[in-house]
Amino acid sequence: MRTLANIADYVSDKISSKDISLEQYVTTDSLLPDKKGRKCAQNLPPVCCTLTLYKQDDILVSNIRPYLKKLWFADSSGGCSSDVLVLRTKDNHSPKFLYATLLQDSFYTHTMFGAKGSKMPRGDRDQIMRFKIPISSNHEENIGKLIVDIEEKLNINRLINQNL
Repeated sequence: MRTLANIADYVSDKISSKDISLEQYVTTDSLLPDKKGRKCAQNLPPVCCTLTLYKQDDILVSNIRPYLKKLWFADSSGGCSSDVLVLRTKDNHSPKFLYATLLQDSFYTHTMFGAKGSKMPRGDRDQIMRFKIPISSNHEENIGKLIVDIEEKLNINRLINQNL
């Protein structure tokens, strides 16, 4: 059985807040609960600072109050606050499969077992990387594509419902 650490790494690349637009900035507040993606941030940091650089196909997870299940499969590049973890797949692993894996409620249950703090618990980065992944690598791309396609259809239906 593999762990998250076998297929992904935390991103440590940095970017200056002055080099991104508001639409490219991700905070824990701009990530939506219950794995529903993200909205545009309210504002950029008030002073120039260093942010974690994310790229298209990275997976961003809020590390504050993991029970809120805030997760986004990046469709662009930008920068995020330090309270957002950025995961990038290692060579020969599917980003869509990683995203599909992290959509499981068992991921958030696992994360909460290692969380520290009571009012605003934070996930433990090492604990998160020990999350077990039972699927063989032969099926990663197929599973990931199927799940992402379903998620896209659900998002379209949510938008239609909101419009109605």
